[in-house]
Amino acid sequence: MRVSQTEMDKNHKRIVEGASRLMRKQGIETTSVQDVMKKAKLTHGGFYRHFDSKESLVGAAVEDAFDEVVSTIEESYRTLGAKDGSEKYYEHYLSEGHVKHPELGCPIAALSMDVARSTVSVKGAFAEGFARVVDDLAKAEDGTAEDRRAAAIRKIAMLAGAVMIARASVDKMAGEVLAACREAGRD
Repeated sequence: MRVSQTEMDKNHKRIVEGASRLMRKQGIETTSVQDVMKKAKLTHGGFYRHFDSKESLVGAAVEDAFDEVVSTIEESYRTLGAKDGSEKYYEHYLSEGHVKHPELGCPIAALSMDVARSTVSVKGAFAEGFARVVDDLAKAEDGTAEDRRAAAIRKIAMLAGAVMIARASVDKMAGEVLAACREAGRD
């Protein structure tokens, strides 16, 4: 049975969003095409109507994850302004909820190590997404364009590192790491 282009587009979106969440939760390598298709409520065989390989799916999933982050930052900026919006983003980033739910969070903290072991095209999708986040966060910083960009890179690196360490730690240490970085972010 043939499906309409509209239905194909909806299915494609479900596949990408499902892959994005699964990969952030359980890692790129441990997420199979079968897992992704099951989450999208589609058959495994239908995958190749949408993607030519798992690698192309991974690139699309990484892009989707960064789209979510950028959308969140931009929405905060629209409603609160750049300074307050970035503070809200940083506060959320260093929250226990973000630590406990990587599937809903930032791909920088969730996927960096997997992407480091991945292909050039996946690394390219990650680098593009990272640059978009840096560009948005730089809008809330002071100084020259170069100063703002450097400050944004430092902050996102600290945030992602804190979340990665907190996820790898026991509760007490995780809390200490998050608290210390919250304090450093206020400087």
